[in-house]
Amino acid sequence: MGSPTATRWQPNERLRAQRLRRAWSLQDVVRELCDLADRLGERPLGVSPTMVYNWETGRHRPRSPYPRLLCLLYECSAEDLGLWEPAGFSELRRAGGLVVPPPGFAGRWPERPLHVSEATIHNLQSVTAAYRRMYHTVAAHDLIDDVAQHAQTTAGFWRRAADPELRRSLAAATSEITMLAGRMSFFDLGRPSQAEPYYRDALEAAEEAQDRPLQAVVLGSQSFLRRSRGDFPTALQLLDQAKRLVPDDPTVRSWAMALEAMTKAWAQEPAESLAALEAAESVLDNAMSDAAPAWFDYYDRPRLAGFKGQVHIRLAQPEIAHAVLDEAIGALDPDAAKQRACYLADQATVCVDQGEVDQACQLGIQALQLLGAVEYETGVQRVRDLRTKLRPWPDHPAVADLTEQLLLVS
Repeated sequence: MGSPTATRWQPNERLRAQRLRRAWSLQDVVRELCDLADRLGERPLGVSPTMVYNWETGRHRPRSPYPRLLCLLYECSAEDLGLWEPAGFSELRRAGGLVVPPPGFAGRWPERPLHVSEATIHNLQSVTAAYRRMYHTVAAHDLIDDVAQHAQTTAGFWRRAADPELRRSLAAATSEITMLAGRMSFFDLGRPSQAEPYYRDALEAAEEAQDRPLQAVVLGSQSFLRRSRGDFPTALQLLDQAKRLVPDDPTVRSWAMALEAMTKAWAQEPAESLAALEAAESVLDNAMSDAAPAWFDYYDRPRLAGFKGQVHIRLAQPEIAHAVLDEAIGALDPDAAKQRACYLADQATVCVDQGEVDQACQLGIQALQLLGAVEYETGVQRVRDLRTKLRPWPDHPAVADLTEQLLLVS
């Protein structure tokens, strides 16, 4: 009789693809893992080619410490390697971005029209606002299930509301909470496959709400997904749509221009990137400090400076990037730990470009200390990128310290 676990998992094509991309044999992976563990001071590994084969074919899943070592070896997230499996929502499962009942599940979301009061809408909005505040100080792993459940509840009211005006308000509330869920999935948890349907639902709700700033910000958020895949033309198309939606909203329009500048830099269009940055600054100068919607609390002048720093790093202009990132770090709100960690990692990257290895590692470790508390995958990936730039100094003590801290946080 075969092992009951032999067919439990599907083949892990993502993990196998990373090995084949490097033209490594199974024995090569064993050697690289053992070398990595030795450098990090891990206990001796008992890994074998058969174990690696079983991981790739899905017969077994790697156990600690192998998932973290594989992420570090391949410089990928757990999701990129097919090592992360989403937790279920008890008897519920996902379809699209919102949580819906499985077939045959009774007692939720009856088809009858819902007569909702303005007080109910206010309460839903208040809960969303509370989650939005908590986002800045609570780890996403501790919050995402509750945010997803609230998205389900709000969307259920929206889909069933009978009154057209109240339905529009519920659509706006749905867009706000599903966009927050998408943001947490992509930036905090590193799960783009979950973020995409959330953003799709958020856009549908924003369109029914006829809320043009909401639509623009969802489109801008979707551009991150496209840019992360290297699909720069589609990302720029989404940002063009966003800008057209908000001709009279300088804050949201400036944000879309800043994202355009980043996308142009990644697409190796330096002149267009710098022009978009200049336009973003000019437009933001015309914005009132309290003019942005309450839900759009993640863009201001320090955040624009952070975008500028990334652009100048990408354009190989470390001196400018250093000054801009100093400005961004100094102006950040004390609660903005996630952004601070990212900017510290960016500043560390600049230090590597300037040959300051010790300073780079010190800043990278500061970033990891923040990330250990807030669990922000975007920031961790920035430090991974920093570690990659430090490869020419494998025996440097500061690099070894950074690598050890990165492994702990990852």
